[in-house]
Amino acid sequence: VMLYSQGFKSAERLAGKIVSLFDLCANQLSSQPHYDFGLRALKSVLVSAGNLKRAEKSEATEITAINEWEQNVLLKSVCDTVVPKLVSEDIPLLSSLLSGVFPGSDIIQLHDQKLRDAINAMCEKYNVLPKPQFVEKIMQLNQICRLHHGVMMVGPSGAGKTTAWKILLECLGKIDGIKGEGYVVDPKAVTKDELYGRLDSTTLEWTDGIFTHILRTILNNVRGESNKRHWIIFDGDVDPEWAENLNSVLDDNKLLTLPSGDRLSIPPNVRIMFEVESLKHATLATVSRCGMVWFSDDVVSLDMTFHHYLARLKQDEYDSLGVDPSEEKESKKEESPASIVRKQCVAAIRPLFDGQDSFLTKVLTFA
Repeated sequence: VMLYSQGFKSAERLAGKIVSLFDLCANQLSSQPHYDFGLRALKSVLVSAGNLKRAEKSEATEITAINEWEQNVLLKSVCDTVVPKLVSEDIPLLSSLLSGVFPGSDIIQLHDQKLRDAINAMCEKYNVLPKPQFVEKIMQLNQICRLHHGVMMVGPSGAGKTTAWKILLECLGKIDGIKGEGYVVDPKAVTKDELYGRLDSTTLEWTDGIFTHILRTILNNVRGESNKRHWIIFDGDVDPEWAENLNSVLDDNKLLTLPSGDRLSIPPNVRIMFEVESLKHATLATVSRCGMVWFSDDVVSLDMTFHHYLARLKQDEYDSLGVDPSEEKESKKEESPASIVRKQCVAAIRPLFDGQDSFLTKVLTFA
């Protein structure tokens, strides 16, 4: 029914295939806390397929050609929504499952050359080496942000989650001219009342919390907030104590109901994002409502870490960002003696970091 409503002519045939694929994924892929192959995940794939179908618009007239095109659209939708959340060991398994259900098919890579070029250029500003696996993760994050207003970035510390969303937010602003704002909240550093707000039992006066204050500021639109892209990032463990209150926000309702009786709706330019190491404490109700992007240990390699460290050593201020390549030509100025000395020092120690047989690589391997 969903496929028919999205305009698929071969809906009956494709429905059987997509349901059997999700059953195989649920049974044969490894068991991970952030995996969900239930009805919500299936619905997001079908809605995404409908969006892709309307965007592409096939000129085929023959029934066999139309059926093949619709199958490719559905396959692309599956790859766009399922692949980002898979751990590296499960990707080859998904590829074999796809070829079993859809004969002759394989995982389709994301193609958006304009965004890919912008990411490669922005990596220089953030002192990051644009390795293919890291750029691909940022592309996947962008795809999930298009499909879901609630996004979870799951992976160990140091896997590049924070850098990925910062680079993506700035790249999207460069491409479409819409300025992006990021609000980072640590939900475990504050109480539930400080996060969502509280109602005074005596005076019945409502006081906004951090999250509700950010939302209300965006909704009030005093400084043109409606024309910006807003990402609210919860950087901490997702546990039911505070995350359950967000279920109505992450749902299709996009509504936060406060004890005061106020209802705050989430505008289309807002994304609720979570940076978390593991979802072992999260409930399935929260997990199933969000899009997932898995950041494994191999997303950020040792040479990327070394490059980032050495590039920051060369800067006047260690914690500042590098120079934007597009602005570098305009702001050419003479280097200070201290800056020249720093660069010479970095050049002197670089051989200790570069290559698979470098001193630092061997030390870390031994440790």
